[in-house]
Amino acid sequence: MKHVIIGSGAAGIAAAKTIRSINECDEIVLFSSDDVIYSRCMLHKYSGNERDIASLSFVSDDFFSKNNVTWYKGECVTGVDTKNSCIMLQGKTFFYDKLLIATGSDSFIPNVGELKTAKNVYGFSHLIDAKMVREKALGVEKIVVVGAGLVGLDVIYALLKLKKSVTVVEMASQVLPLNLDVVSASVYQRLFEQHGCTFRPNSKVANTISNPKGEITHIVLDTGENLACDMVVIAAGVRSSVNFLEGSGIVCERGVKVDQYLRSSCENVYAAGSVTVSGRLWSCAVRQGEVAAKNMCGIETPFTDDFSAKTSMSFFDLPTVSIGRVNPEVGDAVFIREGVNCYQKIILQNNLVVGVILQGNIAYSGIWQSLIKNKIDLSKLKKPIWELSFADFYNIDETGQYQYSVLK
Repeated sequence: MKHVIIGSGAAGIAAAKTIRSINECDEIVLFSSDDVIYSRCMLHKYSGNERDIASLSFVSDDFFSKNNVTWYKGECVTGVDTKNSCIMLQGKTFFYDKLLIATGSDSFIPNVGELKTAKNVYGFSHLIDAKMVREKALGVEKIVVVGAGLVGLDVIYALLKLKKSVTVVEMASQVLPLNLDVVSASVYQRLFEQHGCTFRPNSKVANTISNPKGEITHIVLDTGENLACDMVVIAAGVRSSVNFLEGSGIVCERGVKVDQYLRSSCENVYAAGSVTVSGRLWSCAVRQGEVAAKNMCGIETPFTDDFSAKTSMSFFDLPTVSIGRVNPEVGDAVFIREGVNCYQKIILQNNLVVGVILQGNIAYSGIWQSLIKNKIDLSKLKKPIWELSFADFYNIDETGQYQYSVLK
């Protein structure tokens, strides 16, 4: 059996490792446009001069040799022929028995003003982006970042490390609108402001002003304000990397469309990670890679771990974990505990935990994720919710396996 994997990110590497753990003899071939392995979660550490390229890797130096994986690095796949079970690379053809698409996603540059054509506008999805951002930033002073989500704050953090003046444009009224509530988000915003960052919430880019060199000198906001800048970084969204699949017959909507077994619309073709849209968080991409690999090896396994979005972050030594919903809905029960440099929030819906935010003190985050995943009913809770531990839910049976027990 020949397994071909396109993409060397979290999903692709997890799939290669899983296939090898299942079958020692199957052939595994991995193609990637990158020539090094790196964690996209750590790109800002490179741009901020906190890590070199080698330290961005999340695999051992002998990963490919140890797992007997053939890696074609720096190779761009130009197309997929699902009728003949092969992929194309600049005049070369490689056949597959099973194919995994794990090409990830690319920065989305909106078609506003000259954002798409200006020479000093950058995305932040790949190592090449991080290299260009760092190289350009070292020679300028005023930088505008569009987007204050996770990627946006990563970029801002790196630029502040380089001692640059940063102004942030965000459509929402707060930073990290998808990951944190107003309280926990405001703590991070204040920290960034204390380090020299300026925010423009509730704002959109309406136009741009450029010089004769084709560089944007001002960002024009819908509020009428003009922001002077030497460069612009767009961190306001991504699009799945699927352009090479045109004409393949593989159905793509916002990303590759897959079923619960991560199978695409074409036989023997699977997809995992952010190319599927649902796998854009690192942990989810890894799990999708593992599940896709099992199905490629004939072990039918549904992907069920998208029960909640778990996000971990740490800026200026303040760690935060958010799981599931960050804002309550009508009828939800909300528990909040605050202290010095600590904010914790739990949301219950019909006695089930549906959302958690832990900021400052992130201990025991695993129990909340487990409660959400396993939909444990807390109606019989006999102690304060903040005192829960795994001991309240698990017993070890005669086989040595953990089983849920009645709440104590």
